[in-house]
Amino acid sequence: MQLSFPNGEHRDVNFETGEVTIGSRPDLMVSLPKSNLAPHHASIIADRRGLWLRVLPNSQAIHLNGRPVKQLAMLRTGDLLCFDQIRIQLRDTDAKAIVRNIPENGPLALNETQQVSAARVLLRGLSGQHYGRIFGLVNPQLLGSGANADITIEDDSVAEKHAQIELHGDKVVLRAMSPQAVTHVNGIAVTDALLSPGDQIAIEQSRFMLEAPGLPLRGRDVAVPSGTVAHTQTIQAVKTKIPAEQNNTHVVEESDNTQQNVQDTSALWWLIAAAAILAASLTALLVYAPRGGL
Repeated sequence: MQLSFPNGEHRDVNFETGEVTIGSRPDLMVSLPKSNLAPHHASIIADRRGLWLRVLPNSQAIHLNGRPVKQLAMLRTGDLLCFDQIRIQLRDTDAKAIVRNIPENGPLALNETQQVSAARVLLRGLSGQHYGRIFGLVNPQLLGSGANADITIEDDSVAEKHAQIELHGDKVVLRAMSPQAVTHVNGIAVTDALLSPGDQIAIEQSRFMLEAPGLPLRGRDVAVPSGTVAHTQTIQAVKTKIPAEQNNTHVVEESDNTQQNVQDTSALWWLIAAAAILAASLTALLVYAPRGGL
């Protein structure tokens, strides 16, 4: 992970785990003494749960992809943080991890079965005018400022036909519609690229995340097995990130609980059977017992 400063306020910072402290105090990892930041304004924390932004009490809110954060927020690679006049871009450390070679031709038409599977592959708006909206990739999606764009981006610096996102079997393709059409994928400037589940795609102020459960993660050629949730940096995905030792313990605990449930169920059936026998005995005693005369 890299913290990049597009306006040059600070050198780039690489880190994998731990805490990056940000503020105007000189002893912090990111010290910006000429800014209007609090002495210790915020921290970016990377741990086993994921990547987090923590804004300290009495500090001004930080805008994450254009939306204010006053206390705590989860971060993704590709996010943009803005506070005071400072911008921090969260970037992939390894730009070469993004494959730039894409198919020469557009995707083939999908049959009905393929359309059902493709319906799970989505673009979700993270910021900009399409915040919260969802776009399917059953058909290619053209992004641009023109009236014919499937996803319109109202920005003078964006071409009428900027880029197209296509689904090719188990691969999602970002195709530039002109040589100058630059798109940022996880903070890395690209034209053409193969996208992976969880990637963040940014064109100017509009940001989208690719949700593609079942498609291969970056660096893998095999699709994620059925029933496995692809990593998209959601809260649910972060909760599954636990060390192997804890994971094994968790499995053992679930197995013990299962056995206990089986034992409890067996005991319950024995109690029901005993109650039924007792009820039958009492009924027979009342019906067939000799009655005394008066």
